[in-house]
Amino acid sequence: MKTFVLILVFGASALYCTSQNLEPSFEDTETNFWLSSYNKFRLTDKLYWAAELHYRRVSEADESVPFVANMAQIYNRHGLNYVFSPNFNVTVGGVLRLNFSPDPESAEFEPVTVEPRIWHQYMFVSPWPRFILYNRIRIEHRWNRSNRLDADYTYRNRWRYMFYMKIPLNKKQMVPGALYFSPSVELIMQTGKTVVGSFVEDLRLYGNLGYILSPRATFSLGMMYTTGQNINDPTLYGQRWILRASAYISLDFRKEAKKVPSIKLLD
Repeated sequence: MKTFVLILVFGASALYCTSQNLEPSFEDTETNFWLSSYNKFRLTDKLYWAAELHYRRVSEADESVPFVANMAQIYNRHGLNYVFSPNFNVTVGGVLRLNFSPDPESAEFEPVTVEPRIWHQYMFVSPWPRFILYNRIRIEHRWNRSNRLDADYTYRNRWRYMFYMKIPLNKKQMVPGALYFSPSVELIMQTGKTVVGSFVEDLRLYGNLGYILSPRATFSLGMMYTTGQNINDPTLYGQRWILRASAYISLDFRKEAKKVPSIKLLD
């Protein structure tokens, strides 16, 4: 089913290009480095505060230093996460993204622009004896602009679907001390007045290795390939290789008395 949806989406975009007598092409591949911190702080039995920080750098295809040549973005993503059950949770919050100039030495660009977003997310979790499956739907409402001095803000919606797994390698379950592999695929679509034919913003294929240090800290490292349509030219597809390093921190902000586990008196 998921493969069918991906084929349908790219088939539709290819059909659009064909109907307009346009020939799709690929841009030169750029490289990125993303350093991320994903933090969850428990407030009550079912309510969490989700706080993320993302630091991103970019190198164009013709630059001698790959991955880290220039600043790209800094993300601050926050939200309230409510856990309805072990298999389903919802998060709602806001994002403040800083976009850095693609050419810091040029007077045509502002050094930094601000991009606010509102986001809501729906996570479905399916645990199996030897691995865990995740289906994530995330919808974002964004106001962004180019770093050019005369650029105006535009409004767009992003429709994101992600499927990923966590597979322990040296243990039977995802427990402290486990080394795991996590493959994922995410499709990001976009809509808005400025989107004419460029509906596929990004297709992300990602694989990473992670290590669970403790119930409070996990770390991962992986490589991601992405491709998507240029907003100004639906026949032009960008390509990126992204090296990603991530930390996952989980802390409990409840009072000590609330952390005492309940006692089961009867079987």
